[in-house]
Amino acid sequence: MSITDDLIVASATLCKTTGLLNKDYNHQIRNHVTVLRKLLSNKDLDSVAQDDTLLNVSEDSYFNFDPSQDSITYLFLLHLQIRARREASGQDLPADLLPSGKLWLKSAYFLRSFDPIQVRYAGHEWRQLVELVVQAAQASPRPFLAVRLVRDAMLRLDPSCAVLTSTHLLLTHLALFSKAYTCALPVLERQISHVPISAGRHFSSSLQILCAEHESSLSFLNEETGLSSKLLDRDYLRYFLYGGMIYMALKKWDKASHFFGTVISMPTVGSVSMIIVEAYKKWILVGLLEKGKLCPPPNITAPHVMKTIQSITKPYSNLAQAFESGDKKRLEAEVDAGQDVWRVDNNMGLVSQVLDEFARHSLMKTRKVFAALTVGELSAQTSPPNGKDDGITESKVASLIMSGAIDATLVHSQVCSNDSILRFATANSMLPQCHEIEMQAQLQIQGRLLESLFGHMEESNLRLGLSDEFIDNSIKGQSWTGAGEINPSLGGATDLEVEEDIMGDLA
Repeated sequence: MSITDDLIVASATLCKTTGLLNKDYNHQIRNHVTVLRKLLSNKDLDSVAQDDTLLNVSEDSYFNFDPSQDSITYLFLLHLQIRARREASGQDLPADLLPSGKLWLKSAYFLRSFDPIQVRYAGHEWRQLVELVVQAAQASPRPFLAVRLVRDAMLRLDPSCAVLTSTHLLLTHLALFSKAYTCALPVLERQISHVPISAGRHFSSSLQILCAEHESSLSFLNEETGLSSKLLDRDYLRYFLYGGMIYMALKKWDKASHFFGTVISMPTVGSVSMIIVEAYKKWILVGLLEKGKLCPPPNITAPHVMKTIQSITKPYSNLAQAFESGDKKRLEAEVDAGQDVWRVDNNMGLVSQVLDEFARHSLMKTRKVFAALTVGELSAQTSPPNGKDDGITESKVASLIMSGAIDATLVHSQVCSNDSILRFATANSMLPQCHEIEMQAQLQIQGRLLESLFGHMEESNLRLGLSDEFIDNSIKGQSWTGAGEINPSLGGATDLEVEEDIMGDLA
């Protein structure tokens, strides 16, 4: 019997033991992993390593191993073929492992369909495959191809994604690298509740029944099972920094503030991490973009941390103060003075957005005082008293209105553009305009409901006995001798009097 036949038999035996008790299945699958590791460490497996059909991913082809049922065997054989290609090519990332290559397709198929219970027993191999896929994607012109793969693999392994793992870092870093921001959101939106316990504090994974149901995925997502590499404090900070940057790129300012605030409020002893400093810089800029002011840090932030990072981030604080002052000339001066700082920190794009947002926040401040004013008056209100700045122009106001940044209307003047009147909308005045489409949709829904109701009226009349045909048949052949005489089929005298009154009203 060949090695392939031995593997097929062993994998089939494992699939047939799924009805066993957790304890027995746990023992069976651990023995299977041990045998595979010893077998595949043998160098005399060229026939298996070179067999491209062994792990065929075509839906029309016969499967020697199905990754959804033979996950462990498929995973080990996949690593064997990757190792063989590396040795043959002399490269860490052979062409077959790059996107669209044979090994890439097999890896992608496995990550989309593996059995999450079986993979708990081969955590090191699973994580190594994920890391290889990320490396291969980053080495190609299309790194975004791996983002969805890694995300789906994480959610398949642990739908809650509540335990921070090294794969979380891989995903967020790759999403930033490839600018595939939205692909990472299904994981970022999961609440992180746990950080893996270090090996010294956790009981041995060899004593665990990994196939059993666990109250928390923390029981198997740890360094010992290999599903996560060892995490340091800075890894925790990096994940939330990267997450905040992803939300920032999507202009989800509130989510970005939450992630950056988590970094800033991280307890620390001794020196302050530069990751915290970087998060605070972005925290300031996001606060200006979202609320137009320098937001205070989270209450739980240590005072000595704030003292340190505020001393390092003076240019950002000065920029925020200039923004809050409403003096555009001063703001522009601060932007120009910190050009080198923004460039080194890779925050030039954010600072440019802050400068663009100044006009909108200036308008929002003016709205609190005026219900309406001309563009000329608005320009005077938002410009420095003795400056040469022309202030806000009518085109800028029109652009903000059309983009939905402010709720207002602009009444044009044919004489002079500065005489055009800007009217800020109140809740009542904007109701017909803002909700017109929504109201039309509701009316259409109600209209369809009424049509449906009228369509069933005839059927309802027949069932209730109120149709013209029913009434004619009921009256035919009956004689009424007096007002006090009743038709026995219509009930007692009291009911008849009520019915007579109703029919009288309708006559």
